[in-house]
Amino acid sequence: MNDIKDLEKNKKLSLKTKKEESSSKSSSSLGMAMKLSSEMVAAVFVASLIGYYIDKLFKTQPFFLIFLFSRISCGN
Repeated sequence: MNDIKDLEKNKKLSLKTKKEESSSKSSSSLGMAMKLSSEMVAAVFVASLIGYYIDKLFKTQPFFLIFLFSRISCGN
């Protein structure tokens, strides 16, 4: 009789643990999506600033800015 109570207790404990794991997985997925999107926006912003200032330094107005935007669109 005691074994059955132990089994039920273990079953409830494992179900509770599984629920906690699934909720933490969904929140970590959301965190990863936010991180990825912010990194992509930051990469475009930084690349455009670098391209602008390189163009300003060498007085080649759209060349490096266009080059950096094409590199970003290719994913490199």
